[in-house]
Order: sequence, then C-alpha cells, then structure tokens
Amino acid sequence: MATKADAGALPGVLAEEYTARWSELAGRWAARPGTTLGTLGPAGTSSDLAARFLAAEHGLRVELFTTFDDVLHQLLSGTVELALVPSAYGGLTGFHWHRDLRLRAFFPQATPEYGIASPAGPGAAAGVPPGEGPVAVAAMWEVRRIYAEVAPPGLAGREVVWVDAASTQHAAEILAAGGAELAVTNAPGVRAHGLRWVARRPGAEIIWTLFGRAEGAEPASP
Repeated sequence: MATKADAGALPGVLAEEYTARWSELAGRWAARPGTTLGTLGPAGTSSDLAARFLAAEHGLRVELFTTFDDVLHQLLSGTVELALVPSAYGGLTGFHWHRDLRLRAFFPQATPEYGIASPAGPGAAAGVPPGEGPVAVAAMWEVRRIYAEVAPPGLAGREVVWVDAASTQHAAEILAAGGAELAVTNAPGVRAHGLRWVARRPGAEIIWTLFGRAEGAEPASP
C-alpha cells in the first residue's frame, strides 16, 4: 500500500521517466536524421500537425496513412520507425498491447479548433439544413460527441445519420463532395475545402503517444 510519502514522490518519478524517455529519443533522432514517423493523414489532420511539429524540431520524416490500422501495419513491417497516435484514438490499445511494440514517449499538445461545418455556398442561415428531418453528418467515430456538444438550436434534437469518415480531413472532403450535409472537422479541414463553421469549440489538449518496435522484434512480412 502506498504511503503519503510515496504518493508525494510519485510526480517526481513520473517526471524523471518522462524526461528519460525524451532524452533517449532525442539522442536517437540526432544520431539518425530523417527517422521516419508514421501517423494519420491526409495533411491537415490533428495527427499530421502534431507530427510536423516534431519533425521540425527533430529533423524527422513524416509518412501519412489512411487509417491507424495502416500506421500499425507499416510500423510492424518496418516501413516507418515510429508511430504517432493520439490518446483519443479508440483503437490505441492495439498499439499498447501488441507484443512487438513499445511505448517510447508521450507528450501533451492541443488540437486545432473542432466543430460542425457546412458547405460555404448559398443555403440556409448559419449553414443549418432546413426542415426537421434527419441530418447526414460526416465524422470519424472519435469526434462524434463534439456534434451534440456544440449543435445550435436548429440542429438540437434532430436525428443524425452518420457518414463514416477515416479522419477529420476525410469528413471535410465528404461534405465538400456532397456526400453529407454537415461534417465534424477541424479548422484546417474547413480552410482546405472552402467550408464554413456552423458551430465550433476550442481544440482539446490531448496526450500524443509514440510507439516503436520492441528491441529484437523482427519486421513483419508485408
């Protein structure tokens, strides 16, 4: 059982572990410029932005993939040396519990603004689809809850028909192509696809995790 003294010392132990992991990684990156870091694309996803931040600081090379399952496969096959995965990703346990992977480091960083977007062309006031019937909304599973959190009165209570998206940028792309009436996306998605905000909220500070292959683990066959 932990004593009060143990509990008081714990934050210091955690800080030491955090620092040690980053010191080891930074040393590896300095010794091997161009280390490959895989994460979720396309460009403009929150994962891409976090990866670009690390790349600029440490001389990394970023590879973007369509899904985190792809990222996992490419890490195991040796195509990339590290994977950047947000704690908000629903399948993160697949990385934590894989016998051939190890958590190398972690850090907090805020995402861009998120919210509900609509096409920017002529339409209903504030971009809310007219009527009281179901609304088709493109979103990746992990951010669907944002919809109910920020939905304005014109949307509150209306049935939602979800259109599955692989990323925030994919959701924006689906909306821009006419595959949905609204999308849950981020600020880069709104800008890249010429959308407009219906409602939005500040980004969230989340934990980003970095995984690498375990020592001695052989790359998996393609």
